[in-house]
Amino acid sequence: MNRSAWPGLALVAGGACTLLVNAGLTPFLQADAPFAVMAASNVFVWRQSFWAFAAILLLAGSVGLYESQSGRSGRFGAFAFGFAFFGSAVLLAHEWNQVFFVHELAGRAPEALESLEAAEGPSLFDLSAIIALSAFTLGWLLFALSQLMAGVYPRRGPILVLAGFISIPLLGAVLPNLWGMVVGNIVLASGWMLLGRQLLGEERRSSR
Repeated sequence: MNRSAWPGLALVAGGACTLLVNAGLTPFLQADAPFAVMAASNVFVWRQSFWAFAAILLLAGSVGLYESQSGRSGRFGAFAFGFAFFGSAVLLAHEWNQVFFVHELAGRAPEALESLEAAEGPSLFDLSAIIALSAFTLGWLLFALSQLMAGVYPRRGPILVLAGFISIPLLGAVLPNLWGMVVGNIVLASGWMLLGRQLLGEERRSSR
């Protein structure tokens, strides 16, 4: 396989992993249970593992996506790509910690995790989650916006990415349980998969 095809495939696979995480695993989380109980479950560790894998794929895919548009995206595009890359890397670190530390702690010492969650004010653990989610979301919002401004590919992909990130909190406030997050992430995943397909199409054309 042509090496240049890997970034597009990574984006498609990253979107597919996001679909699996949020449409296949998230609905089965015990959202109404104490966090330690939820974190000790097999569904939790599988969900966070696939999220970590999705972050790796998005890291790889973002590089190829930026390279294919760097000539037209300018300084803002470079900044947006750097922010998205950083956000994906921080998300990977956070999810790695969830899989290999939080899940283990929830199984072996749930009272310690519950004590951490019950402490007044945000803990460093909470701060880690806030930084990861904020950097990932803002980075990809800016990156999608830079793609719209560059105009190299059709607008559908970046628009779906923007719509996905915006709809997650909006739908979360309207739909019960975790279904708002599920639906919003399906839109987001569709955007990444479409961006990957567009990138693959460009790579095929350039190789002819």
